[in-house]
Parts: sequence; structure tokens; C-alpha cells
Amino acid sequence: MNAHFENSKGAAARHEQAIGALAQRTGVSLAEVRVLFTEEFARLARGATVRSYLVTRAASNVLAALRGKLGGRRPGIP
Repeated sequence: MNAHFENSKGAAARHEQAIGALAQRTGVSLAEVRVLFTEEFARLARGATVRSYLVTRAASNVLAALRGKLGGRRPGIP
């Protein structure tokens, strides 16, 4: 797992779950979503004093970025 992720197996599992869900919902490859999520999580973690919502916030930001990349359509919604 990436060094920016928290040092617990549970945290790593939560990150991978979020990455998998984003990839499935958007149709974007796991590898691409993993890169985006890792970068966004690291960016948010640098200034975070409360870390409990970082996974949720990073996932939300990545989904918004992917929506923009996909031309504004809402991934996962017909």
C-alpha cells in the first residue's frame, strides 16, 4: 500500500474499498482511480487535523474530478 495511507490494514482496506467503488461506478480503470485517490488523499492529509473523514472527502473529490473528465455526465447513473 502507498506510504501516504495510514499504517493500518483496516485503513488500507477502506482505501481500496473506496478506490474499487469509484472505479466500478465511473468505469475508469482501478490503476487510474488509485493514482487519483492516492494523490488527493495525500493532499488532504497534509493539512488535516481531523483524519476521520479523509477517505470520504478524498473519494468525493476524485468522483467530482472524474465527472469533469467524463464530460459532466454523472457516472453510474443512466
